[in-house]
Amino acid sequence: MKKKKMIILSGPSGSGKTTISNYLLSKIPDLKFSISCTTRNIRNKEKHGKDYYFISVKTFISKIKKSQFVEWEEVYPRVFYGTLKSEIYRIWKENKHILFDIDVKGGLKLKQQFPNNSLSIFIMVNSIKKLRKRLIFRNSENEEKINLRLNKAKKEQEYAKKFDFVILNIDLLKAKKQVTKLVSKFIHHNNNE
Repeated sequence: MKKKKMIILSGPSGSGKTTISNYLLSKIPDLKFSISCTTRNIRNKEKHGKDYYFISVKTFISKIKKSQFVEWEEVYPRVFYGTLKSEIYRIWKENKHILFDIDVKGGLKLKQQFPNNSLSIFIMVNSIKKLRKRLIFRNSENEEKINLRLNKAKKEQEYAKKFDFVILNIDLLKAKKQVTKLVSKFIHHNNNE
C-alpha cells in the first residue's frame, strides 16, 4: 500500500503556482489535483468541477457549519476558499497523491494537520512590481482587485519561511523543474508503509 502523501503549493496570486501545478500533473502520473471550493466568480476558461467547485457564499457557510472542510479561509471579503474533507478521501481512495494549489494560510493549515505526509512549497517572485505585471497580463481583474491581491502578497511573503521549501520563480522552466524534482523525491522516498 502506498503511503498517502500531499503536495502543497502556495504563494501569492500571480506567482505561477497554477502553471507549475499543471506542469507537475503532466509529469507525475501518481498526482491528482485537489479541487477547492470557492465563492469567487469564474475566470476566463475555468470550469466548475475541474478548476474549482464554484458555490455561493450561503452554500459555503452551510458547509462550514457542517464541518465539511479540512481547511477554509475568507481570503478577501466574502470570497471564500476551502478544501472539502470528501475531496481528500476521494483522491486517496483512487490510490493517488494529492496536489494542492492553495492560498498561503490554507496551505499552512494543511501542513499542520498532515505534518508527516505533506510537502509544502512556497512559490515566490522577486518583486511586487513583477507580480503586478503578471496580474495585469492575466487580464481577469480590475485595478482595485489587483491592488488588493498585491497588498495580500506582501503579507503572504512573510509566511514563506514556514514552508518546507521556497522556490523563486524568475525563470518559469527552471522553477517547474526544481519543483518537479522536489516532488518526485518526496513521493518516491519511503513510499511503502
